Amino acid sequence: MTPQVVPARVEERWADGPPHGADELDQLVYLSNLIGREPRLVQPGGGNTSIKLGEALLVKGSGTDLRTIGREGFTRLSLPGLGALRDVEMMTDAEMMRLMSNCMLLPGGPEPSVETPLHSLLPHRVIAHTHDIATMSLTNLSDATAERLVADLFRGEILYVPYARPGFPLARMVKGMVVDGISPRALGLALAHHGLVVWGADPRECHARLVRVVNRIEDYLERTRRGRAVLGAAPRAIPTAEVRRRCAELVLPVVRGALGPPAAGRVILHFDDADDILTTLEAERLPALVRRGVATPEHILRAGRLPLWLDVDPSGPPDSVVDAVRTQMAQQRAEYEEYHRRHAPAGEPPLDDWAKVLLAPGLGMITAFRDKRGAVTANLCYRAVLETIANAEAIDAFQFIPEPEVFAFEHWPPERRKIEEQDARERALLLVPRHVVVVIGGGSGIGKAAARRFAEQGAHVVVADLDQAAVDAVATEIGAANPGRVVAVPVDVRDDGSLARLVRRTVLEFGGLDCLFYTAGLAPRFAGLTEIRREDLQRQLDVHYLSAVLAMGAAAAVMQRQRSGGSIVASVSKAALVPGRRAVAYGGSKAALLQALRVAAVELGGDSIRVNAINADQIETPLFQRFVEERAASGGVSVEEQLEAYRRRNVMGVSLIPAEAVADLAVLLASERFRYTTGDILTIDGGVPEAFPR
Repeated sequence: MTPQVVPARVEERWADGPPHGADELDQLVYLSNLIGREPRLVQPGGGNTSIKLGEALLVKGSGTDLRTIGREGFTRLSLPGLGALRDVEMMTDAEMMRLMSNCMLLPGGPEPSVETPLHSLLPHRVIAHTHDIATMSLTNLSDATAERLVADLFRGEILYVPYARPGFPLARMVKGMVVDGISPRALGLALAHHGLVVWGADPRECHARLVRVVNRIEDYLERTRRGRAVLGAAPRAIPTAEVRRRCAELVLPVVRGALGPPAAGRVILHFDDADDILTTLEAERLPALVRRGVATPEHILRAGRLPLWLDVDPSGPPDSVVDAVRTQMAQQRAEYEEYHRRHAPAGEPPLDDWAKVLLAPGLGMITAFRDKRGAVTANLCYRAVLETIANAEAIDAFQFIPEPEVFAFEHWPPERRKIEEQDARERALLLVPRHVVVVIGGGSGIGKAAARRFAEQGAHVVVADLDQAAVDAVATEIGAANPGRVVAVPVDVRDDGSLARLVRRTVLEFGGLDCLFYTAGLAPRFAGLTEIRREDLQRQLDVHYLSAVLAMGAAAAVMQRQRSGGSIVASVSKAALVPGRRAVAYGGSKAALLQALRVAAVELGGDSIRVNAINADQIETPLFQRFVEERAASGGVSVEEQLEAYRRRNVMGVSLIPAEAVADLAVLLASERFRYTTGDILTIDGGVPEAFPR
């Protein structure tokens, strides 16, 4: 990103290769994983590898990742069947996909990649295709300059190919240029705006050649950039980390709400204020350079066609910062709509995912996607773009494909169809897709069950509790099945600073907040009116009422900045409705919480923020178990007898109710299924008549 003293090089990591006895597909998997783990070669999800075994082509399947791909990630196709591509002059995307589907030898595997035609037409046994920074730096120049540089550096070993859209057009161009009469000295292709293709007789040779080619370009780039500030000087100092984070807490919810209104599908954000990003964003020439495009069409899919640019004063008044962000985003949305009108057929609506990268000097880089992993990928892709721009400018002048080609790729049916199918699956199968949910009290019991259920239903979840070991364990367990979507944050709800840190961490991690589920609990101390102490009352009020109100207020402030509604749900228990002997402290605090929820529903309804309560009783949790033990002791009965008394008092005759039943209700209340319900209380207790809300 900034001028380097030591060349950035890709290391030869083949070492001993795959385990002894590995077959050729295992070796291809090993090659793929080596490439996928090197961010200078490919960004997550990008790149491609293949091998020809007899009359079969095994090629990386669509939707897989080189870093993690296994044997099952490769699609096996008939080479004779794909041979029809050699004699076809024109082919639509639909015809290409249909042909490839018909050539699949094993049903049930991943769909063939759109790069399959290129891999099938090249007559080489093992092929690797990377979107590496080095090659993109060399080929995001004019064709004349790029072709000359490739020829000078490789003397016929690497051939330059002008830009063609991926899929059949690129395969056809390559065949017409090089396949039929390719020099035996050639070992790869430099594809304009589309990376590097290298081949070999086996995976190990392919890897060695790839490393050699990329490092030769890296060495050239280092010599060219050495000591030069090619992006221009930095005119101002970078604000401190605390100033940046305070500003980001204001800006991110505004950005999230603007890019992901609920009707279009919420987004998750990733915020990057690393030193190298901040330094690059201060460069004088960067605002103009980033308007020229990205480094490869692959980046359009993952990082958008162009970044948005935000000029904000991180140390300015909060209202001014928020207003400036709203105004600038609205202006850039209008510019996007004008671009859309220039190229779109009449009546075709603009894309919902129109922007994925925002650059804010003095603040950092913000990336947006349907999930956290995608937002991180957008970040990695745009980091590669920034380095490519700087490298290309050091050589000559960075340039990308023409705007009509950008529009065509942005709307390319094979890729848009995958996005639309994923959106449809989310809507059909998930209750809270792309929501950001904070569960306070998530270390055990109802909170733990709710955190799991929210994640299963598509949410990104912050698990918060006083017990750090407990939230770490819960987040690790849930995160194993939902990578990138769960974080643990220790919180003491009685400490205003701790609550503020929880909200800030949530916003900086995911960009905003859609639902707060407050289920923090404190075991009651049973005492009659004549013996209750002020500290008993205060302890219960602190956790169940005062802290809940402050948490709701902090969450609602974030939701209001998003302007996309939200949901607040709290567990109040039967004690909020039914007086119990010796429970004045516990019951009073829960009743106060219920009234606060109703007040909040009145105040926040105009912001489409819904506020509801859950009246849960005899739920199988550690807290209720202690409650039962104390009740039994105060009544002079056994725990079993106390549980039996609870079972007899509900009309359904149920014993302990699983925490998952409450979790299900919490998720439903946060979902669109209950979009018109607020100020309500829903009961889950097996039917205790005296607890029926009246």
